[in-house]
This record gives sequence, structure tokens and C-alpha cells, in this order.
Amino acid sequence: MEKSFKLKFMKKESGALYKRTAGEKVVYVIVFLLFALYTFIMAFPFIWLLCNSLKSNYNYQEDYEKFRLLALPFEWRPQNYIDAFRELEYEGTNLFGMIFNSVWYTAVVVIEGVFFSACTGYCLSKYDFKLRGTIYFIAIFSMTIPIVGSLPASFKLSGDLRILNTPLQPILSCAGGFGFNFLIMYAFYKNMPWSYAEAVFIDGGNDFKAFFKVMLPMAKAPMITLSIISAISCWNDYTSILLFMRSYPTLAAGLYKVKSNIQLGEEPVYYAALLLAMLPVLIVFSIFSEQIMKNMSVGGLKG
Repeated sequence: MEKSFKLKFMKKESGALYKRTAGEKVVYVIVFLLFALYTFIMAFPFIWLLCNSLKSNYNYQEDYEKFRLLALPFEWRPQNYIDAFRELEYEGTNLFGMIFNSVWYTAVVVIEGVFFSACTGYCLSKYDFKLRGTIYFIAIFSMTIPIVGSLPASFKLSGDLRILNTPLQPILSCAGGFGFNFLIMYAFYKNMPWSYAEAVFIDGGNDFKAFFKVMLPMAKAPMITLSIISAISCWNDYTSILLFMRSYPTLAAGLYKVKSNIQLGEEPVYYAALLLAMLPVLIVFSIFSEQIMKNMSVGGLKG
């Protein structure tokens, strides 16, 4: 009895409002209400989408005309999710094909982009050679060029190389190893002591062994974080697909173009497809959100 009383007292003492003045409690409540309002505003589009994806066409049209934003369906229609696979298509590619294109496109861009960025970041941060500063300057300068200046050049180059609208487009375009991922990996390796590589050299290893056996595995934390961020970005990317790979529509690109052919009252099936497209991103972010936010640090040296 005494033990349970102590536990209750300890819980009460650890409360957020325990031993706070009246003014602090008011501020705390106001901040809580503001965050609750912000949470509702962020969640509202998803709730609205879910409600409308389960309505019949007639039900949706009636609610739309009467401005009933969060009205529940008169008759729940989960069949819309099955109809999304049957009815929605773009240039002969149905939802299954779009999912397949999204998966392989995301995998290629993420794996290549992160790996080659780790390679270029490591070389430019740890090796001293004549063109080191020039290459680094070009890498930084290329990120400052507005998209209106770089995109036409990229489009023309892809056309001249005859890789436009082919799977080679993402494979070759991600092999440069620069961009945002490069900056992160460059900073990571710049702060990593060279003593790790020297230990490999003492044991008779070469530069390749030092990188692939020691340096690359130690960069696992930032590489995983960059992979998650890149995967979410690629999954939602539709402009690159519509410009460079129109014959391989992903979910983002295909659903973006399908929207122009949807008539009023036919949206529930389309909304069901949108939720299906969002589901992988929501799952990935929910699982790895802590990993994304965690600081990337280097450690392990002793002595």
C-alpha cells in the first residue's frame, strides 16, 4: 500500500505542471493548444483524403456541392481501392506498372546517388591532388545554378547521348556523386581522423581496402539517413519522370497526369490511389524518423 502511494506521488511530482507558477501553467497550456492545432492542420488533409476515398461517386459529389468537408460516407466503399488498380492508367501503364517503376527508379537513384557521393566526398576530403580545389568549386557552384539554367542543358545532353526516355537516364545521371549527398559525406569524412586508414596501411592494406573495409562501413549512419531522405524524395518526384522518362511513369508522375482526366464525382477512386501512393512514404518515415533526426557523429578513436 505504501509502495503504491509512493509511485503515485512520484508520478505526480514528475508531471509537466508540477511546482509551476500560475503564469507558467497558462503559457504551457497555450503552447500545448497551439501544437495541438498545428497537429490537426497537418493531419486534416490525410483525414479528408481517407474519408473521401471510401465514398461512392454520387456521395462524394453531393458532399462536395454542399461543402461537407469531413462528412462520413453514407455507405463505406473499400472497393475503390481495388478499382484504382483496375481503372487508373497513364499511357498504357496501370497502377501495378507505376508501382514497379517507382520501386526500381527509387532503388537506382538512392543506391547510386549515396554510394558515389560517399566516394567523391571521401576522395576530395582525404586526398590532396592538383584539381582537388577546382572539382570542389565546380561541385559547389553547380548547386547554385537555378534550375531554369541547368535543366535545359541536362535535357539536351540526355537527348544527345540518346538516353532520354530510357532506363539509362537515371543510371547515368546519378553517377556524378555530387549534390546535397556529396556535401554531407564530404563533411563527414573531413572530420574523420586519418588514423583509421593509416592502421590499414600498417597492416599491408592499400587505399581501396582502407575505403571499402574501414571508411565506408564507418559511414553507415549518415548513408542510411541520406538513403531514407533520398528514397522519400525520389518516390514523390514527378517532374524528372515527366521530362526525362515519360514512357516509365511512376506513381507520382502517373497520378499527376491522371488527375487531368478525372471528372467531378469520379475522385474517390483517385483519392484511394493517392493514399496507396502515400502509404510507403508514411511507413518509412514513421519507422526511421528518429534515424533521420539523429545527429551524424564520428567516434571510436582511443588514446
